[in-house]
Amino acid sequence: MKKIFLFAAMASVLMFTACEKETPFDTQSADDAPLILKPYNESGTGSFTYDLANPETPLLDSVTVTPSRYTTVNWYLDGQLVYTGTRIEMCFMAGRYDLTIEAVTQAGKRTERTGTVTVHPFAADPYSGAPAAGRHMVPGVVSSLDGVNLTKVAKIELSNDVFGVNVLQTITPEATTTDSRLDFILPEMSDGDYLIRLVDAAGKRYGADRLTVHNASVALSGFAAFVPGEEWVITGVDLQNVASVKVDETTITNLVATATTVTFTAPDAEVGEHTISMKNADGSDVLFITSEGAVAQAKTIVSAETTLWEGSVVIEWNADLLRISADKLAAIPEGATILVYYTVPDAEYHALRITNPAWSNDYLPQVDGMASQPNPYTFTFDAGCKSLANGGNDFCVVGFGLQITKITYK
Repeated sequence: MKKIFLFAAMASVLMFTACEKETPFDTQSADDAPLILKPYNESGTGSFTYDLANPETPLLDSVTVTPSRYTTVNWYLDGQLVYTGTRIEMCFMAGRYDLTIEAVTQAGKRTERTGTVTVHPFAADPYSGAPAAGRHMVPGVVSSLDGVNLTKVAKIELSNDVFGVNVLQTITPEATTTDSRLDFILPEMSDGDYLIRLVDAAGKRYGADRLTVHNASVALSGFAAFVPGEEWVITGVDLQNVASVKVDETTITNLVATATTVTFTAPDAEVGEHTISMKNADGSDVLFITSEGAVAQAKTIVSAETTLWEGSVVIEWNADLLRISADKLAAIPEGATILVYYTVPDAEYHALRITNPAWSNDYLPQVDGMASQPNPYTFTFDAGCKSLANGGNDFCVVGFGLQITKITYK
């Protein structure tokens, strides 16, 4: 009987040992490199791109990491630490934020995933989501942001803090502000990016993305390409003192400069790449805003293509974000090729549609799956397109998950 009892006890111990569950995704060493094993999104998308309906809709997600017992997960918006933990559930002001999810071990080893968080405003909130090119500003001159409900804004706060706590500057809007345009003068500030917070008369804060301050004149668009012998218009901020434009070794002084434009006749040049620079009357450089940052000398090209529009706009299902007038389309001959240049931000899907303001007739029907399409995307300006333009229909670019940078024809 004793032998039978001893055997049963040993079997029970063995069974207990064999069935004991191990912690999943774990390791035995604190020196292991961290891994983010499983993105898990409460919405089921499995993506680190978030589109939140309003400021009361939380950013809700979680991640699985290894080695789990030795790893901390940090969540950053626009470089600011907003939460620590594997599961986040937080609300943020309206705007678009760059997201970084960092996994770091006790030994200091780290990895990260990146994405974006877009928070839409409530319909009645003051808000500005101007295209990126409109976010570069110079102290001491009147600057403007397009948006909605902007007469509700009693003051503008600039901050380096996502939550709007660390206010660096407070600005009173100009009397010329309208419901759709917010006018203000930037005070003296250091170069850099600042988050915009709009404050109403009751003291409530609203998000409005960010702006970039330059203590120099800046050229924003129109400089990337030109047609020899034709009028060349470069747009920007604080350009009224521009005295010369230099293309390669050709210096142009016969120009007209205003606060927002420099206009002159483009010099003769061969098809291909060239360099451009501009100087103010005091000899200071005008900075060109490019994908590489703000530079004193930029690349420009002579192309067989004619530019219809150039800038930087993340399109959404809204016909007002990027529009080319029917008057401008009148110059395009039937049968010409339209070229749409774009980049593909991280998004759940990507679509392009070019329609008229009423969305009743399309220049280009909706194209899905743009992430796998040629870039630039091309289509023919056929008899139907020409008829739309002749009928006074503007050319409205809409869609989702695309940043349009240039539209040309040839």
